[in-house]
Amino acid sequence: MANGVEELHLLRLIRAFQKLTDQDTRQMIICYVEEQVEKQQAKSNCKPPGAA
Repeated sequence: MANGVEELHLLRLIRAFQKLTDQDTRQMIICYVEEQVEKQQAKSNCKPPGAA
C-alpha cells in the first residue's frame, strides 16, 4: 500500500475509534485487531522457504 494511502487509512481508523464512547466496544476492537495480527504473523511464519 502506498505510504500516503496508508496514512489516510490510519487517520480514518483513528477518527472512527475516537468517536466510540463505549469502552467495551473499544476493547473488543483492540482484541480483534490484535488477534488478526497474531494470525497474520503465524501465517507468515509457516510459509516454506522461497515462498512469497
